[in-house]
Amino acid sequence: MDFVLVLLIGVAVGFSLGVYVARHYKVSPRPEIWKQEIIREISSHLRQHSQELNNANKTLTKLVEGLADEISRKLQATQADLKGLRSRLVDSHQDLLQSWSRDLLQAISVKFSEHNEQLNDQRAILENLVKETKDIYQRLQIAIQSSPRLEISQTTDQSSQNEQVASHETPEPRLTDDVPRDKEEIAAAGILEVDVSKIELFLSSKNIKIKSIDVKEKEEKLDQIAAFMGNRYSLIKRFYGMIKSNMNSGNSFSINLKDEPQQVISSTCQVAKELHGIAFLEEYRYFKAPRYLLVARPSRSSQALNFLSGKWLERYVRDKLICLAASQAEKIDFSYITNAQVTLPNGADFEMDLFFHINDQFYWVESKTGEYQDKVQKYSKIASDLGLQKNQVFMVLTDVSQDVKTSLSSLYHLSVISVDEVEATFEGILKSHL
Repeated sequence: MDFVLVLLIGVAVGFSLGVYVARHYKVSPRPEIWKQEIIREISSHLRQHSQELNNANKTLTKLVEGLADEISRKLQATQADLKGLRSRLVDSHQDLLQSWSRDLLQAISVKFSEHNEQLNDQRAILENLVKETKDIYQRLQIAIQSSPRLEISQTTDQSSQNEQVASHETPEPRLTDDVPRDKEEIAAAGILEVDVSKIELFLSSKNIKIKSIDVKEKEEKLDQIAAFMGNRYSLIKRFYGMIKSNMNSGNSFSINLKDEPQQVISSTCQVAKELHGIAFLEEYRYFKAPRYLLVARPSRSSQALNFLSGKWLERYVRDKLICLAASQAEKIDFSYITNAQVTLPNGADFEMDLFFHINDQFYWVESKTGEYQDKVQKYSKIASDLGLQKNQVFMVLTDVSQDVKTSLSSLYHLSVISVDEVEATFEGILKSHL
């Protein structure tokens, strides 16, 4: 486009020069001269334009070469930066992967060590099960050979009994050893009769209304188990702690009793057998050899949860008081109420585990196997409203140190005692009224 423009300009200039020459010399130029002049003018402009184009091309070439060099330098610098960054990232990732690998291996090692003993226990259980199965099979073969007419149902019952004996084999104390007086003797003394007149009058004077009282008949088997657990709590507390930890989930658990004293083993196995007998434990097995391993699974029935969560302690405290009071029935005026639903002066509902009177003095007892921290302040306030002294209000706890008992008893308007102190505490109260 520039070339054509220059060419037209040159033709115009040449034509103008020709006309000027012709007019200046007043002669008509010859066509050849005019043509040559135009050609020379056009050639001159073409050479000039060509030279300008060459200069522009050289300048553009230099500019492109400079730009290419600059881009090349930038690319080289960028590649070097990327290599450095890649190297740093690789090093950082390697350190991170190594640290993560170490942590993972350490966690796996800890988990393996934690479950190693449990796996060994399970292996011991399986070995004992195989051994017991073989023994039962051999007994069945012998029984079938000696009594070919023996019914299948009888054989099955006998094998089941043999299995139970093999599983529970351990020296065990008698459950009734912990019951000082039977139900008939206590009933004959009139202790089981619920007389609420004096207690009701006392509570009414404090603006507390009795709504209902637990007057269920005594369940002898549960009372026997509760007495056994209370009297031997120090021996069975490890087993009981495992029950409480698993009773909500219903999971099986195992306890290695190898290093425990014989009294602990015997008492633990006895209470486990009794709980299994009333279906409060859905599973119970004891393997004396080689690990002295006890395996159990608590029931999730409402009755089992109610008893195991703490009602056993309430039964133990109640029956311990009744037994001791029965021994002095002719010398004291005594009555009690248990699990009384009452309405407090502020209108709130409340339940009293055990409230009793001896002669004209009243006593209140609450029993807790678990968290008590959210209750102690409330009990202290109610005890003050009732006008009872510290030695008339008791909170029985299962696992509590002497320091904690001392601190709670000094801070609140009540006396804190352990399970082991229940009998001595009630004996002291009775003696003070004789």
